Amino acid sequence: MLSWEYPPRIVGGLARHVYWLSKALAQRGVEVTVITLDYPETPRVEQEKNLKIVRVAGHGFTSSDFASWVHQFNLNMIEAALEEEDVSLIHVHDWLTATAGITLKHLLRKPLITTIHSTEYGRRRGVLHEELQRHIHEVEWWLAYESWRVIVCSHYMKGELMRFLRVPEDKISVISNGINPFELKLQFDVREIRRKYADDWEKIVLFVGRMVYEKGPHVFVDAALSLLSRRQDVKFVLVGEGPMRKDLMDKIYKSGLWHKFYFTGFVEDIELYELYEVCDIAVFPSLYEPFGIVALEAMSVGKPVVVSDTGGLSEIVVDGFNGLKVPPGDVRALSYAIERLIVNRGMAEEMGRNGAQRVKELYSWDVVGEKTFRLYEQVLREYSSNPWKPKKLTRALL
Repeated sequence: MLSWEYPPRIVGGLARHVYWLSKALAQRGVEVTVITLDYPETPRVEQEKNLKIVRVAGHGFTSSDFASWVHQFNLNMIEAALEEEDVSLIHVHDWLTATAGITLKHLLRKPLITTIHSTEYGRRRGVLHEELQRHIHEVEWWLAYESWRVIVCSHYMKGELMRFLRVPEDKISVISNGINPFELKLQFDVREIRRKYADDWEKIVLFVGRMVYEKGPHVFVDAALSLLSRRQDVKFVLVGEGPMRKDLMDKIYKSGLWHKFYFTGFVEDIELYELYEVCDIAVFPSLYEPFGIVALEAMSVGKPVVVSDTGGLSEIVVDGFNGLKVPPGDVRALSYAIERLIVNRGMAEEMGRNGAQRVKELYSWDVVGEKTFRLYEQVLREYSSNPWKPKKLTRALL
């Protein structure tokens, strides 16, 4: 399994996905080797029963741009992968490890499985402006073409791959992301933690996500300012880093309502889970969202959510049952949806209970791991009866 990020190297949601998926597969008896990038003060190789982590150098050479750097560390991944024995299949995550995955497929003559977590076309809302964006899109197409099977996390993403990458429908498997609800249950003083962010009389409304356009932090801030024009018993907490953060902070400061907002920046997992526990409502106003694992995290601890009716969020949330859905980018609708949950405490609590039960039944990593394991078995059965057979590698080729 190839991934450019893996804990403690965390760039986005992909790191946690690969972490929990690899563990779930290892628990089923699969011998998993994850090849990823190095991280300061972290061992190059770690082994825990069936799970092995190999970290390769992601630095030490000059790169003219991001794409060049990506393709260079892929060479290090290829070298590390060729040291492994008895490889049955190769599983890569997103375009960042495409070069290594495709190369290993042809060197080892083993089936390649790819999980595409999002597409460049989707992230750019259907318009590619720069050469790097077009390059990423072309690599995504190449990766999907070379893959025996492509996994996506939602039916929305399945449609995106069919439209933007022309992937045949019968080549795509929908397997959702997952979380470990019980991992989020921490013992701490709720009141003490809560008072770090808000007064006792204030409701805490939480946003978690990168401060980038597609995650909708600007929609959240505008909805918050709208709500504060009607009531003052609310505190808005924003978790995450990104290029939009400074402009949003400047906007809030100029509004004179800076005391009603708390920007945490990046937080470690423990602090994030504490925030889920102490918040009253969690809001995810994404304009583009292939899945929406942050919504699952909030739901797993019994919190009502307000989400944009788009992408994977539309599939996670049943409107009026485990949360509320609003049109993407609709500031007014988002503002009133948050207020509706503040005013109707009983409804909010019921939605929180329904959400926690839904996560437990549908989105545990035990369920996701089992579905992935069954897909592996299916691919290996197809491979065993296919004329595309492995060829013996010579020492010169290696």
